[in-house]
Amino acid sequence: MSEARIDPVADLLAAAWRDGGTIAPLSPEAAPRDLDEAAAMQAAAADRVGHPVVGWKVAGQPGPMVGRVFAHRLFTNGATLPGRLFQIPHVECELGFRLLRDLPAQSHEYGEDEVAAAANLVFTMEIVDSRFAGGKIIPDDESERPLIVADNAANAALVIGPEIAEWGALSLLDVAVDLRIDGGARKPESPKAARTEPLAVLTWLANELSRRGIGLGAGQYVTPGSATIPCPLPHGSRAIAHYGEHAVMDITISEA
Repeated sequence: MSEARIDPVADLLAAAWRDGGTIAPLSPEAAPRDLDEAAAMQAAAADRVGHPVVGWKVAGQPGPMVGRVFAHRLFTNGATLPGRLFQIPHVECELGFRLLRDLPAQSHEYGEDEVAAAANLVFTMEIVDSRFAGGKIIPDDESERPLIVADNAANAALVIGPEIAEWGALSLLDVAVDLRIDGGARKPESPKAARTEPLAVLTWLANELSRRGIGLGAGQYVTPGSATIPCPLPHGSRAIAHYGEHAVMDITISEA
């Protein structure tokens, strides 16, 4: 894997992160050729962005769609997010986690019980977007996946809400989410059959990052896949989501 291929794309992505701009579509020659190259481009762009990594996103099931959450793109419930940061933002409602202690890289795999004991449940909204002009946030086929992975797996921001410390008895896939944009009709939930148990995703991520020599750190957030279909959140719009009886999330994206 050559720096001559990684560095130019990483430079473009980092510049788009810094100024909220977009990138022209990559030529076939410049685009990542596989998922390993895509992950290298993402990591190199993250180094150039220069902001601390305060969390990770996984796109709904164990697999390659892993991205970083940067400190300057972490918001709290009730926030108004600057519209200038986003091209065509979509919102996803997720049941995620906050790490209570480090899960460092190690030679043996983490088990679910160990991971569960190291995390609080946290209700989140992820903003997904593309740094590429006209880019996709969900691949139509496997050939499109590497480009999205290089582009931080389409993560653009994370909004964190209430936490639950004693969550082990909850069936997380059964928590109903009522998402509405500007008071409109309820948005569709993701089919339960298409989702993976959030704890299983968190455990997979801990082991996948460990395999790469990366640990999860205390205080970091993990958002493991959406309970709702990705929903456009136009500039100037407000999203309110009820997570059963457990939490209410409320965010706005400004006009500019």
